Amino acid sequence: MKDKAKKYLAGGLFALFSLHEGALASEHLSCDTITETDIVDLDLSELGKVPVFLSANQKATCTRQAAGIVTVISGQEIRNMGARDLIDVLQLVPGFSFGVDTSNVVGLGIRGIQAHEGKVALFIDGINLNEHRFGTTQFGNHFPVEQIDRIEIIRGPGSIIHGNFAEMGVINIISKNASQIDGVKVSGAYGRFERGEARKNMELVAGKKWGDWEVTLSGKNGEAHRSDRIYRDALGQSFDMSDSNELESRMINFDIKYKDIDFRMLVDDYSVDSRDGFAATTTGPERYLNNRFTTYAGNLNYQYDFTEAIQLDLNAQFSRQNPWERNRKYFSGEEPLLRERVFVDFYKFDAKTTFASDKGDYLVLGSSFSFDKFDIRMPEEGSLDTPVPTFSDYTAYAEGSYAFPWVTALAGLRFDAYNEYGTNLAPRVALTKDFGRFHFKALYSQAFRIPTGGNYQKNEEYNAKQLTEGTEEKQVGQVRPEKTHTAEIEFGYELLDNLDLTVNLFDIQSKNIILYAVDEKNDDFYINAAGQSTRGIETGLRYNAKDWGYLELDYSFYQATRNTADKYKIITAKNQQIHDRLNVGFPTHKVTLNAHANITPSFSINPTLIFVSDRYGYTGDLLTQHKPAWMANVYFRYQNLLTKGLEVGLGFYDIFNERFEYVQPYNGGHPALPGPSREIMLKLSYQY
Repeated sequence: MKDKAKKYLAGGLFALFSLHEGALASEHLSCDTITETDIVDLDLSELGKVPVFLSANQKATCTRQAAGIVTVISGQEIRNMGARDLIDVLQLVPGFSFGVDTSNVVGLGIRGIQAHEGKVALFIDGINLNEHRFGTTQFGNHFPVEQIDRIEIIRGPGSIIHGNFAEMGVINIISKNASQIDGVKVSGAYGRFERGEARKNMELVAGKKWGDWEVTLSGKNGEAHRSDRIYRDALGQSFDMSDSNELESRMINFDIKYKDIDFRMLVDDYSVDSRDGFAATTTGPERYLNNRFTTYAGNLNYQYDFTEAIQLDLNAQFSRQNPWERNRKYFSGEEPLLRERVFVDFYKFDAKTTFASDKGDYLVLGSSFSFDKFDIRMPEEGSLDTPVPTFSDYTAYAEGSYAFPWVTALAGLRFDAYNEYGTNLAPRVALTKDFGRFHFKALYSQAFRIPTGGNYQKNEEYNAKQLTEGTEEKQVGQVRPEKTHTAEIEFGYELLDNLDLTVNLFDIQSKNIILYAVDEKNDDFYINAAGQSTRGIETGLRYNAKDWGYLELDYSFYQATRNTADKYKIITAKNQQIHDRLNVGFPTHKVTLNAHANITPSFSINPTLIFVSDRYGYTGDLLTQHKPAWMANVYFRYQNLLTKGLEVGLGFYDIFNERFEYVQPYNGGHPALPGPSREIMLKLSYQY
């Protein structure tokens, strides 16, 4: 206990030491600079300089005025903290929590609710990277960080604008444009755990503007290990993760723009090796499983201004994905065995008209048509070998905002007509106001999650098997859409110059939640559970010192208010629910600290500290309590070393070797997956 206290004290002293008064100019910008500006006139090139958020009319809105509970993280902050990947960045966001899904795949949960499967949408430059088979997004040395200009995060529903997969949150990654890059930057990072290699990544970012033409190209080639620790399954079998849990990532992001026409192409190839298996037990020692996720996507935008007040946006998107391609591989070098391969083609056409006034009022009217087409090339043995239907959706949406003298009112409505799931109507209303140092937001929104082709496929496979086995009475129907009602309130006050405090409350009520289920024969399918609800509070304290740096301190708390799904409950082997206000895998309390100090104009120190309270998970059928954890990191950054453009960074991660674990956020029997242990990483980059 004393050792623990010493470690926490040392972490606090280290953070304070890093903030001494000798530090110089800050690169962190506050919202103040934009509140005095006519934000309607800001263009995209200016967005990277201030913490603003794009509203539905594609205009910059200061975060304190945005009609949502939002977090904006600049690329400069990401590079200051020496983020190894997106997990390091998103762990600092209030209410965000990572957990293992299965087979070494790690996903995201938000505000006490598992969001990994189809409830949080991730975009890179407008291209959705959720795989469209089940709606998941995979994290862990996956997404490049050097190309990021900023990340806009909605910590709440975003279905009205972003559609399916945005029920609980939206992560919008925006890359640097050609003017911001204006040259070439190459970077390399090498990290080591205590017991082996952690990662080796190479990234390239290039961009140039010639007259009306703009071209950018960025890419990543990376290899990493999830952990160097020992994984133990529910039967006590174990293996060394430093040998067999590789994460490989390759990504290319190319954009060419001429005046108002913009074409982007993105290729993402991510694969995960695993021996931890699907649930309670590991795979055999002679083999491992490789899950591969590939996306080839294109995005074409055209913008036409009829007048200064009326704008037309046309967009066409296409992606071809091959998610969850499973290959059994052998350590002996034997020929791999392809177990399943499914392609999903996604097409979307969108037209939007914006009417905007000089003072910022606007009306957006839009319509889109999209469809997912599934192609089961290699069904798993005993799986569905008949075509899955094409799932289409016609959408009409409208959103308007008007600033009254005492409040800004926003109202939105989205209508969807699905060929397989009927119609859906989702409204959104918001009241916001900024009174000098004080601001408030009152928000209400409905959101939804539509079953995917993967959900449909699983249930068809399950029913076909029941027919084969003569147990037709066990057949299941197709799942229905899930709906969520979310109410949020935010208050903010500028306590001192450059010191801001925000407090927000949320209440989430989901109905007909789509739930993964397994029967006594380990055959899997999907069902609807009646509902799940959480509520909580999130606070943020921001200090931006113009002469030395910045400090961000966040706290988040949630509690379950309704849970009809046993998979999310804390239940003992004797079927006793010991916590009715807590969901599996999620900490009730989370505290994060991110501090940046410029020691000289070139040298900076950035410590981060993350605390999560105790969590519950399952190891097979056994309920397991995971103790509170502290993760402390520090990153030293030196820019323009010896020559302009040369940068070196040295990071120490999990300094106190807390050995965080990714707890499965539902009862799937999978033991907690060991996370990274203490790591040291060296990063070099050069821009010219």
